Amino acid sequence: MSSSLFPRILLFTAGLYIMGLGVALSVAADLGTSPISCLPYVLSAATPLTMGMATFVLNIIFVLLQIIILKHGFKIWHLLQLPGLFLFSFFIDLNNFLLTGLVPDIYAVQFPVMLLSCVVLAAGIALLLKADLLMMPGDALARAIAQVSGKKFGIIKVAFDVTLVAVAAAVSLIFLQGIVGIREGSLAAALSVGFLAGFFRKLLSRREQTCTRLRGR
Repeated sequence: MSSSLFPRILLFTAGLYIMGLGVALSVAADLGTSPISCLPYVLSAATPLTMGMATFVLNIIFVLLQIIILKHGFKIWHLLQLPGLFLFSFFIDLNNFLLTGLVPDIYAVQFPVMLLSCVVLAAGIALLLKADLLMMPGDALARAIAQVSGKKFGIIKVAFDVTLVAVAAAVSLIFLQGIVGIREGSLAAALSVGFLAGFFRKLLSRREQTCTRLRGR
């Protein structure tokens, strides 16, 4: 393994853990999860699956859809999404376990924890982008759809997230007789995580540039 690859793998793994922590914080706050986590949350409430297991199963479907959409454009190395997915799913369940019962059912406490979950999730995403190794299956599927359709990735990603929330709401109504996992926290995540991730990514780039200049002196 090259000396430059190992730090990127560590950064990628750290990003996955922090993302898992962000998801778990949103679950602990109980004010709605991010769009990409809404459906796994509902599935975990409606089935014996944990949220991590539901995340893994759903994202396996995303990988299969990439294969169908891209056909010969899907490369073997794209399957490296799977180890990252396994770690992310494990980190969600681990942090859900660690945070169980820590956030009281008091809105004045839940709301700041919900906001913190958005910040933490964005920080994890920024680390993944900085590592520049792999995309998570949901993002990779959105990219595949954009590639085949010729539409901009940003437009497809928003439509993809809205679709996930709609499906989560439908599944929740059918199997749980009400809406669960979709609240103001879902809206806050949808509106803020992308911008926050961009902000953190710029901070990381500036820090790297500063360190490079200091080493050059």
